[in-house]
Amino acid sequence: MRFNRTLRSFTVLGSLVLAVIARPSNAQVDEAMLSAAYIYNFTQFTTWPTGGLADSKLVVCANGESALGIALASLNGKIVSGRAWTFGSLSHGDGPSGCNVVLVEEGKPLSKQTREVLNSDRPVLVISNSTLDTQDTVIRLVTDGNHLRFDINNREAARRHLSLSSKLLQLARTVL
Repeated sequence: MRFNRTLRSFTVLGSLVLAVIARPSNAQVDEAMLSAAYIYNFTQFTTWPTGGLADSKLVVCANGESALGIALASLNGKIVSGRAWTFGSLSHGDGPSGCNVVLVEEGKPLSKQTREVLNSDRPVLVISNSTLDTQDTVIRLVTDGNHLRFDINNREAARRHLSLSSKLLQLARTVL
């Protein structure tokens, strides 16, 4: 009998200690998957000019070896405005010809062909997660504390003949 009371006391004490020591933990979200989800949603709120997209696919290009590139590739086959999401890798110096979306990643070298696309006025949605000021970027993903935010350069979108939804513009941290 006395043993049972002692056991219960230790059990209650142990539970209290665990409750004090244990901290509530927030579910961790994979940053690459979260960024890929943002990019997927950006494409849903972007309108390309007539003839700016292939009939059956939306080609999204990024470094296929990066975590974000892998996350974007995992979206293959998803439908965006009636077109199938198709991932194109920019790894190993492959050029972005035929890309509708180009992701410029922090610390990843750009091929000559990618630089040419960035400097052109082709209807390509250029997205960057670089902290460097990239004037050819339409949307820049920014990590702000524990939050992922984005800035929009609407002038660059217009130069590229892209139209961004007013809903997307309202959600942006800043719009130029």
